[in-house]
Amino acid sequence: MSSQKIIPLILITLCTLALLVGFVNSIMNPDIKIASKNPLDNKIALLKLSGVIQESQDSGFFAETYSAENTKKNLEKALEDPTVKGIILKINSPGGTVAQSQELYNTVLKVRKTKPVFVSMGDVAASGGYYIASAADRIYACPGTLTGSIGVIFNAPDASMLLNNKLGIKSQVIKSGKYKDIGSPSRPMNTDEKQLLTGIIQNSYGQFLNAITKGRIERQDTYKTPKTNLTKDNLKTYADGRIFTGEQAKTLGFVDEIGVLDDAYLAINKLISPHKKLPLVPYNKASSFSDLFMNMQESLAPKDLTKTMIPFSIEHSHKLLYIWE
Repeated sequence: MSSQKIIPLILITLCTLALLVGFVNSIMNPDIKIASKNPLDNKIALLKLSGVIQESQDSGFFAETYSAENTKKNLEKALEDPTVKGIILKINSPGGTVAQSQELYNTVLKVRKTKPVFVSMGDVAASGGYYIASAADRIYACPGTLTGSIGVIFNAPDASMLLNNKLGIKSQVIKSGKYKDIGSPSRPMNTDEKQLLTGIIQNSYGQFLNAITKGRIERQDTYKTPKTNLTKDNLKTYADGRIFTGEQAKTLGFVDEIGVLDDAYLAINKLISPHKKLPLVPYNKASSFSDLFMNMQESLAPKDLTKTMIPFSIEHSHKLLYIWE
């Protein structure tokens, strides 16, 4: 069979498989027990944020469904949707870049002004993941959720010994100012540079603390849904980069309740519609066609295992990061 006939056949097969996957996914979604049959019905939107929080490498059709950028877009979409009466944001992330975390945080705060936003934490909601969660009206965590890790990291590898002594490579830099090549891997960092970076880290850390203060300590909602108050003393004492379990975070005031997604759903539904159950509807659900191609791509070109072993802070050196690794 010629290649001209094989390619259309493959495309038809893939389209058929995509339709089948979409059909099965629509009736067997493990997260959603209530489905909305009418798109005009009032609903509670379920959004998911998974993986490292960073600027997406892909866009459009092949963009990661649960990436920070897509989650931000869907939060804004849910804000403008009059049928969406509340939002649950499911977070499973160790954090990521500072700017992306701050963008999502600000979006959650904006939505929260007109619609309640509850967070349900998964396995991990640490550092930037917690930063975003702190903007919500209520945070639910599993007892064994790993959260916290409040702090900032900046990684600048020093490969000067390897380059100079082993490989005989020396870098000749011509620069306009003494700090222009700060963090260069071709030489050790001097004292002035360390002090400058420490100031940047402390400023970014202060932004983290201010965000938590605004989102959790200074919140003044009148919702009857239970909440746990975070004190300034606990924030000051425990915001040192350490992680907590969900139970520890609840005791200290960093989360409001111990519970899974269903518990967050029941609570927000009682708040919005105490006499009627509103459907919980996926709002950034992956299209089956997109998932199919992404899965094919991963199977045909698996990820480099050596890359997965490299810490995110090294892979993304010279960036301010809210991440636990």
